Amino acid sequence: KMLTPYTTGERKLLQESVHQFMKAECPREYVRECDEHKRYPIELIQKTAALGWWSLTLPPEYGGYGDYLDMIVFLEAIAYYSIALARVWNITVSMVGGTIQRFGTPAQKAEILPRVARGEITLAFALSEPDAGSDAAAVKTTAILQDDHFVVNGSKMWITNALHAHYLLTVVRTDPRAERHQGMSLLLIPRESEGVEIQPLNLLGGHALRTCAVYFDEVRVPAHLLVGELHHGWINLLPTLTKERAALAAMCTGAAQAVVDDALRYAKQRVQFGRPIGKFQAIQHKLADMQTRVDASRLLAYQAGYLLAQGQAADREASAAKVFAADTYVQTAIEGLQILGGYGYSMESDMQRHFRESKLFQIFGGTNEIQRLVVARQLGL
Repeated sequence: KMLTPYTTGERKLLQESVHQFMKAECPREYVRECDEHKRYPIELIQKTAALGWWSLTLPPEYGGYGDYLDMIVFLEAIAYYSIALARVWNITVSMVGGTIQRFGTPAQKAEILPRVARGEITLAFALSEPDAGSDAAAVKTTAILQDDHFVVNGSKMWITNALHAHYLLTVVRTDPRAERHQGMSLLLIPRESEGVEIQPLNLLGGHALRTCAVYFDEVRVPAHLLVGELHHGWINLLPTLTKERAALAAMCTGAAQAVVDDALRYAKQRVQFGRPIGKFQAIQHKLADMQTRVDASRLLAYQAGYLLAQGQAADREASAAKVFAADTYVQTAIEGLQILGGYGYSMESDMQRHFRESKLFQIFGGTNEIQRLVVARQLGL
């Protein structure tokens, strides 16, 4: 449906074109194969880049167009079919690409952004560490400036797309003596640098886009790959984290809508006791609650995207959207699996993948507990 004022005009056309393309080029069998065999969806990346979608939100001088509300609408539509594609797009274009767009040097922008727009490279964002998860300011990875380069030592954990990224935008401590939120910087580290070791992790879900541990051992990084001012990394990454939360809310909304649609379709076809199970009130109430939560998630995500597009502060709205949409995805996946019964629990079913992948969204991108703290602080608590 058209949601005025969010999905009107060109934005509605973008939404429709994404659904049309993904329905044709991203069948269930392809998504299932990528999940089962832990296969990177490189074909989708290349095809969607050819359509210009990897230019979305980038500056016009680098082939870009659109705003952050366009991004929310786009990611919801993509995630309806492929969470993996939505996640790698968000990391590459919005999170890392957006940070370079905002704080990078002209040379960095000219080198990275056109290649992102053409789908030639993907990127990764390396913040979390073994001892720095929710407590992100506890980063210990160091980057010591020596003449014209930094020497990086340390490790990162839970880094999505590190295995395929050409660069890792890495949060490093450049002044070990500074206070917790001071003395950090953002450094673009080429994945192929000597001394970088990447180990994929085996997780419950998200298999098509591997999450990795990354180790840095005396890695020499040219000083010109510093993004933003030295020691200003923490304050510079905060807008990126807000955008990430809004984007994750959109992804959860799209995937949760796919869950509802699959469960509804099954409820209309599955016959027990002489009639479709959708005729039983118990199933009707489940589906009604599922769709209501998805509708609310969509509006929260769109509100956050609208504020970001207007250049307004959206910390509270983005965190609230992320919390609600992630919880919604988990709850709809649980109920969807229950409606499908044994078929939903089968590894041949898409529902089991949603059941596994949904939990991830309550954890990464800032746990839902942390997001609730953000909302509470915005309320003055």
